[in-house]
Amino acid sequence: MTPDEAGADAALDQDTRIRLIEVAERLFAENGIASVSLRTVGVTAGQRNNSAAQYHFGSKDGLIAAIAHHRSAPITERRMKLVEELRAAGEPPGVEALIRLLVAPLAESTTRPGRQSWYLRFLAGVIDHPMIQDPREYGGQKHPGIGYMLAQLRLRLPGLPQAVFERRTRWMAVIVIRVLADHERRRSSPAGPTATLDEVVSDLTVSMAALLRAPDAPGGD
Repeated sequence: MTPDEAGADAALDQDTRIRLIEVAERLFAENGIASVSLRTVGVTAGQRNNSAAQYHFGSKDGLIAAIAHHRSAPITERRMKLVEELRAAGEPPGVEALIRLLVAPLAESTTRPGRQSWYLRFLAGVIDHPMIQDPREYGGQKHPGIGYMLAQLRLRLPGLPQAVFERRTRWMAVIVIRVLADHERRRSSPAGPTATLDEVVSDLTVSMAALLRAPDAPGGD
């Protein structure tokens, strides 16, 4: 095989992987993780080999991880840009500004120009999967922007016991993903969304700030 032939095969393999990822994302979002087999993904993606998804990803867990990695890369890049803006401001960021690091990049991912988005619905469906140990680090990946957000929030909420902080920030991630999935779903419906993206981001940010700032209940951790 010549280098040109090898390069063409590699490009074809990459195109096939992306096609399988995009089809699987939609099928998982529409039907749920448990209801979609690797074979169904391959057939729907137009692959003559019914085992194409298994060949490329090994298992359903491997495919789930590939979808998360594929979609989270631009989200992480956007989040890190927002982190740099906060650092460049020269003053400690407030709680709301920190929460926006979680909310805004995910929300913006639902508005891909000229294309319908499925990623938040996929995330909402997969968030209970055993491979998602921590919904704050969705997809089983470490996100530096999320790490920065959590570390800074911990500094802004010194009176909140650590166990309560961990619990509430986990809840925050789950709520944000599920609410944005609902917004994504409404965007794709004939009636359209009931709120603008800016309104959703603002409402979520304010609501999650209230959750984190709420006094620790008597007898709590």
